[in-house]
Amino acid sequence: MNRRAIEVALYTWMLVRSGFCFPQVVQGAGFDPTPIQIPAVIKTTPRAIRSLDLLTLRDVHGLAISPDGNYVAAVIAQAVYDTNSYRTSILVVGTQPGSVPVILGTAGLPHWDVINQWVPEGPQWSPDSQTITYRARMATGESMQVWAWKLAGKGPVHLTDVPGDVTKYEWMRDGSGLILNVERARDPGEVKQIADHGVLYDDSFPVWNRQSTVDAVLEWKPQKQETWLRFLTTGKERQATEEEVKSFGPWESDLKDKVLTRTQDLDETHHILDAKVSPDGSKVAYRFLLDDPAQARQMSYVLFAKPVRGGTPVRLSSLTGYLQQYWWSKDNKRIYYRVAEGGGHAAKFRVTSSSGASVRDLFRSGDFLDQFSMDSDERYVACTQENNEIPPQISLLDLATEQVRTLVDLNPELTNIQISPATRIEGTNRFGEMWFGQLVKPLRYQPGERYPLIITTYRSGDYFLRGASGDESPVQVYAAAGFAVLSLDVGPVRNAQSFEEFRLLWASAVASMEQAVEKLSAAGLVDPRRVGATGYSFGETILGFAVGHTPLLRAASGVASYDPVFYYIADDHFRGLFRKWGLGNWLQESSRKNWSEVALLLQADRVRVPILNQQGDFEGLGGIPLFVALKEVNRPQEFYLYPNELHHKNQPKHRYEIYERNLDWFRFWLMNEEDSVPVKRDQYERWHRLREQEKKESSSSQNDTLH
Repeated sequence: MNRRAIEVALYTWMLVRSGFCFPQVVQGAGFDPTPIQIPAVIKTTPRAIRSLDLLTLRDVHGLAISPDGNYVAAVIAQAVYDTNSYRTSILVVGTQPGSVPVILGTAGLPHWDVINQWVPEGPQWSPDSQTITYRARMATGESMQVWAWKLAGKGPVHLTDVPGDVTKYEWMRDGSGLILNVERARDPGEVKQIADHGVLYDDSFPVWNRQSTVDAVLEWKPQKQETWLRFLTTGKERQATEEEVKSFGPWESDLKDKVLTRTQDLDETHHILDAKVSPDGSKVAYRFLLDDPAQARQMSYVLFAKPVRGGTPVRLSSLTGYLQQYWWSKDNKRIYYRVAEGGGHAAKFRVTSSSGASVRDLFRSGDFLDQFSMDSDERYVACTQENNEIPPQISLLDLATEQVRTLVDLNPELTNIQISPATRIEGTNRFGEMWFGQLVKPLRYQPGERYPLIITTYRSGDYFLRGASGDESPVQVYAAAGFAVLSLDVGPVRNAQSFEEFRLLWASAVASMEQAVEKLSAAGLVDPRRVGATGYSFGETILGFAVGHTPLLRAASGVASYDPVFYYIADDHFRGLFRKWGLGNWLQESSRKNWSEVALLLQADRVRVPILNQQGDFEGLGGIPLFVALKEVNRPQEFYLYPNELHHKNQPKHRYEIYERNLDWFRFWLMNEEDSVPVKRDQYERWHRLREQEKKESSSSQNDTLH
């Protein structure tokens, strides 16, 4: 799991763990099969960065080094604004200095997850280092199959044609074929039965989201997982026998906790996220979701190892942190892994014995290294490399020399674009919780001048500050427009067990915001009367608490909160979680009291901040109660709904509009500036009316106070 997925991992965990059901992936963004081009760039006078520059950055969504260590293959992608689509490609580059990257053709449709984030998945090499394979759909509506590209430049070639979607695969060790995990399509008869006769509702699935009832019911029914074999010499495919499944199929847990195959199945019996059997088949390593507050205050991913059958599991990593990648050495003696231990720093790269007797760090870097892939001789590690000022590049780590070398600069255009540097600041708030953030000064910063400040919330780190959590706030574009920007990380999200702990999740984050602004104001850098903030996912609920509990903010974008309406329209699993937090049935006096402290729609009259919300239509229903509550007390707000979007907005045109509208919003409210583009005239006419509305409400509030 890479750090972009971690940005919303805890939020997603809360929803999935409680029984929340996301809809099927919405095919809103288009697909352009044209291969990506990386241009040669001539150095010129740098200019200020723009939203379109961020939108069209080329990204890495998985990479793998060949077993012989001579080549690196990567899945790269780029948004295309004009067609509202994405291009993908398989790129291959030699590991020798001076090697020139080659584009082998499209890599197929993006791999969207249940909230429409792009999930990285590395390609796989054949054992002889001559063939590159990757799971792909080459057209909408096709099943997910394995495709192949020859190192010589031929491809893609349709390699498998199994009856269903390939959910996972690996090469046979002798290179003679593939072992496939296959998920068959739903039985049409089962679908017809529900469609024709309905279903008795039992609180087990939500009905408020943008799914049909048929889809909502089937989402929770386990789908059959099968193991298939593809033999390359004969071109034949068949389902594996029971004995073959036992010998090289996925590990079947013999513990009380079963291996998670779908996020929907995460419950008290599914804490094992994934598992990998050692090359000799004698041992298994697995990641375990730790959510027991008796063992650790925060949820974490922990690495264990044990014999494939029987034996006592041995814990190989600490009880805190998010263990990401892990793999066995070819001699079965060592396990390599990466673990993010907080603070926004790059994950630690470590190796341990399978018994846990020894653990050591392999490499430390000031840059953020991600998406690791090691060769067979355990000398080279291919990875992405980035920092606050440089987006991900494809690099090579030499473990013998402990040197990192760039293989491919995917975005050479940035040579001619100005990027503002970032400085880390940190502190401990009044609740004793530590926080940190990356401060980006205005592009043309002048010492002694105080600047308006935009705070982005939820997650930050040593990686490229592109659009903050959710990729909706263009940090560098804000800085180019004259804002100081604080990319604020809220620290560990605790596993709340009571209302007091639940409320503290938001109160502590707001206290960190207040302390950060106080620190920056004392340094003479920001104007505390011109502070705005943005939220996404968990960050939206932070702002939902902030606008009702602190006078700090002058403008906000991305505001939400849990409320009693959602309690009633959610499924019973989610309601059980709310009850644990002391936020149960409205008829209970204690619940009413607790809801009134955290639900923004019950505090709408306390809001003194103009609010901009831009949501996908999937989540729009959840935002309507707050919209109505603010409207009925005449609070300034705008509420945009984007069609065919989920929690994470992924359509290029929508992403660009959200970037630009956020920038315009803060320029208007914090700088009193407007973009002169004629197409935005209606926007500013509306916002001027909101400003007049705000002045009237402010004047009325002051009069009420005087009387």
